[in-house]
This record gives sequence, structure tokens and C-alpha cells, in this order.
Amino acid sequence: MPAPTRIQATISNIINHGDGIHTVQFSVPSRATRFKAGQFLHLALDSFDPSEGYWPESRVFSIASKPESDFIEIVYSVKGTFTKRMEKELSVGRQVWLKLPYGDFIVEKHIAPGQHTVFIAGGTGISPFISYFHQAVDQGFTNPISIYYGIRDKEHFLYKSVLDDVSSLAEVHVVEGLFDIQAICSEIAKIGDSVCFISGPPNMIHAFQNELGVQGFPPESIIIDAWE
Repeated sequence: MPAPTRIQATISNIINHGDGIHTVQFSVPSRATRFKAGQFLHLALDSFDPSEGYWPESRVFSIASKPESDFIEIVYSVKGTFTKRMEKELSVGRQVWLKLPYGDFIVEKHIAPGQHTVFIAGGTGISPFISYFHQAVDQGFTNPISIYYGIRDKEHFLYKSVLDDVSSLAEVHVVEGLFDIQAICSEIAKIGDSVCFISGPPNMIHAFQNELGVQGFPPESIIIDAWE
């Protein structure tokens, strides 16, 4: 697995989805795109001097672009002081510092060949799965895939084109509004041998974990990516 590196990146594009949700793309050196699908990065807004070694305040974000592409992409929702700064200060052409890659929320580490893979995401929690979906389409993965994606409304349907593409390989369920957690967990438990990846607000993750346990789904087959 590539060792983490610190790189200066230039913002090449920003998409405002409304209600404080943004997609940001960074132009980066090619070495920075050697990561595994599901990993994350640290983003710093303040200046960094490599000769001093002191890393400024930063926040972590899942990498949504596919490995080995010519840019890096993240999605964020304005929730606190740091992301409010991001919304105010980030613009095309602005340079920032990134530190990456990190994390072991890596699908290929947790599944066996042919094993059914389930993805549950709420809101911007879809982002750590997007790079894997890109790979699934590009490489024609054969593992059975089920996707449950909860969105606030149609205006906040992130990565619709990616989910449309992966629907040729997967069962894709887009839920507008609240999940029916009991019904979904019942469906998952009936699959049999499978691994379930969950990403989204902590309350959503805990609710799915608890209900999957009630349904008899093995806890060691539940892989979570909690975020605030």
C-alpha cells in the first residue's frame, strides 16, 4: 500500500449542490493518485512549510475519484468551523495542502472472490464507495453487489451518473427520505454469505448495525466508516 505523502494541490473545479454540500476537485501530481478505493485524505487550508514539518489544522475526507486518474475529488457538507472556512475560502485556482492516502476502509481487503458485497450510504457518505464503483464498471467486477443509498431529496442525489453506470452490475436502491432499516436489514440477512459496508451519519450507522445484529447478520462482516 502506498505510503502517505504531503502534496500541494490546486483546486480545478467546485460544484455547489446547494444546502452546504460541495464537490471539490484538485489537480495533483500523479503520485498522489496512487491510493486504494475507500481511502481518505487530510486537507489543510493554512500554509505548510515542509522544512519545518509542522502540519497545520486539517480535516479528513474520503477520496471519491478513482485511483490513477489525473485529479482527486472529495465531497463535503458544511457542518462546523472548518467546513465553513472551506465554503468561504475555497475557489478555483486556490492552492491547499493534502496528506494522503490513509485508511483501511478498502473493499478488496474485506471480501472474498465472488462474495456478495452490500453498500449502505447516507448523504455524502456515498463518497468512499464511488472510487470502488468506478473500478467495478471499468474492470467488470463479478462479485454480486447491492447498493442502498439514502438521499434527502432528488436535488441531493450525488453521483447519479456513477450509480446509473454501476447499475449494470449491481442492484441499486435509492431511497428518498428515511430508510426502512428493518426491511433493508431483513433483505440483507437473507442474502447469506456477504459483507456489508456502511458509511454515513453515526446514528444511521448504529441503527443499521443494531438491526443487522437482530437479524442475525455476523458483526465481523459489518465494516463501517463513521463520520460526523
